[in-house]
Amino acid sequence: MKKKYLFLAMLAVGTLLAWSCTKEKTCRCSVLHSSKVRIIKITGGNCEDIKLLRYHTDLGVLKVDSLLCTDYEFAIDSIYGE
Repeated sequence: MKKKYLFLAMLAVGTLLAWSCTKEKTCRCSVLHSSKVRIIKITGGNCEDIKLLRYHTDLGVLKVDSLLCTDYEFAIDSIYGE
């Protein structure tokens, strides 16, 4: 009987860990030396690990932004209700 409860508890913890690891996060990133803010959604990892954003403009020019990212909500999020 104790083994059954232990197994169910381990299964619940494993399920919780698997679900929390695959949960989508919304990262808010400020572009260094600019007033721009980037919102990036990731499915794994930490927001703090995002340091660079590479993208192409409409004219095809490659741009690179240095970022400081966090998963904490910005005050402006309460206005727009993401």
